Amino acid sequence: MKKVSTFLLLFSVISIFAQLSEIEEQQIDSIFSEWKGKDKPGVATGLIYGNEIQYTKAFGIADVENGRPITIQTKFQIDYLSRQFAILAVLILQEQGKIQWDDAVLKYITELPKYDYNLTISHLLNHTSGLNDYEIIKGILGIREDAVFTHDDALKLIQGQKNLNFIPGTQFSYMTSKTELTLLAEVVKKASGKTLAEFAQEFIFAPLGMSNTVFLDDYNTIISDIGISYQTIEDRLSYRNTNLGNAGPTNLYTSAEDLKKWYATLTGISQNTLSPLIQKLDNPVQLNDGTVFESWWGRLTLGRAFYHLERGLPAFWQFGLVGGYGANVFRFPEQKLTSFVIGNNNNYNGMPAMLQANHFIESEYTEPSSVEIHESDLRKLSIEQLKKYEGHYWDAKRGLARKLHVMEDTLFYARPEVERGALLIPLKTKERFQLKIDGDEKIFFTFKNIKEKFGYEITLGNSQPYTYLQYQPVEYSPEQLQEFTGNFYEENLKVLYQFKVVDGQLIAYGPVGIEVIFHPVTKDVFRSPTPSFGSIRFQRTQENGVRGFSIYTDGIQNLKFKKLYD
Repeated sequence: MKKVSTFLLLFSVISIFAQLSEIEEQQIDSIFSEWKGKDKPGVATGLIYGNEIQYTKAFGIADVENGRPITIQTKFQIDYLSRQFAILAVLILQEQGKIQWDDAVLKYITELPKYDYNLTISHLLNHTSGLNDYEIIKGILGIREDAVFTHDDALKLIQGQKNLNFIPGTQFSYMTSKTELTLLAEVVKKASGKTLAEFAQEFIFAPLGMSNTVFLDDYNTIISDIGISYQTIEDRLSYRNTNLGNAGPTNLYTSAEDLKKWYATLTGISQNTLSPLIQKLDNPVQLNDGTVFESWWGRLTLGRAFYHLERGLPAFWQFGLVGGYGANVFRFPEQKLTSFVIGNNNNYNGMPAMLQANHFIESEYTEPSSVEIHESDLRKLSIEQLKKYEGHYWDAKRGLARKLHVMEDTLFYARPEVERGALLIPLKTKERFQLKIDGDEKIFFTFKNIKEKFGYEITLGNSQPYTYLQYQPVEYSPEQLQEFTGNFYEENLKVLYQFKVVDGQLIAYGPVGIEVIFHPVTKDVFRSPTPSFGSIRFQRTQENGVRGFSIYTDGIQNLKFKKLYD
């Protein structure tokens, strides 16, 4: 009887404001067939289309052990999507007159170091702080994803950065940095006397009627009707704990029903006193000179969504992925369509969210779902001409290396360790190539002389270019690698790494069993596939001995380790 009741509940949770045809409902249901009628984790989904169609549905199990089904009131962690609510809290404080954009962050967080340049609330809002991403620091310290990690833990890591990576307001920070949102949450606490969780409950969730939405300050907090975080390994289902207590950059739990209310307000379908502030979240972040952040994923907004062209249509996109929770939302402003999927199924959930949107607007796309490169756009190059582009290329700032190589009559683009890679197709525009991929993304390579070196700029859509310069890889013998061995220490993080040569490779050993393999790039420069150690640059003494190294990677710039001597 329990199984029958559970099965019926799986399909009973639906809220519809405009009646869809039975066939249309069945077509949308088929998108979620993977979770339909099965005793496993699943999803809750919602869609807004114009002023009429608003509905939510649920598929799968929130608590497998007890057979509790997911409903439209079930709460899921939405990770990155949390940030728009933290930003809104700051906008509300400014409107209340409790903070100003040009206030120094030190005014509210006195524990921060006194940097050489003034760091303001505006810099945090606009993603231009120059601070490292603490998530990458966690990797250096060996802090596991499922380890207990609180707001205070994050603040301590942030406070350990004594120097900014650039003058605030002159460059954009690492694309998904959690550091700035953590500091904004602390500003909310100091300026209002309430934690972000308390402030958001009083001034955002209650006014919007989001009764199933809550920021968690304490990972031990018990909340009702939660979708438990799961993962599947080799067909075996297990728990995947998050243990997070840092509200702001993450740690918001909400339901499909509440997200529908939120996006109805954000998109202007519903109006209330918060509407003017909420709609500011779609404004782009900016540098001091007004430059906007055209990232690889699109133009970053204050609400930390990415604005881009999806098959020719303007769209906003946001995602969240933490533990076994996945969340995705696509918004098409011209079509007045919002589609989102949240779940506890350890999946990205972007595909079902997009398929749900496509059901309504497929005919309106102006570009195909797969990139088409027309014959008239191509340029024929000989093998000899293609070999001009062969070689190794390097983005030193992010610690990323790539190689281009010719096989038969085709130029391939790959990581150094990959044998083949993806095809680079020459276009009629001189020195310009397009990457051949599955999907609708257009990735272009433009070759040129950059800083007196040959290299290329790579762009996706309208993104700002990433620059790769050609280099000649160096080779070190095992004996030569010995000069890079020893113990290296970072005094602010209080972390030690021991470098050894093992089987002809330079390997660093760190806390909790961390092992990082390094590959030489150029003199005294090494790269690694480990994100927290994208690249390192060794420094030398006047006597030419190694005295330390600095890390350069996505999220960290110039983090210095000193060599310890006996």
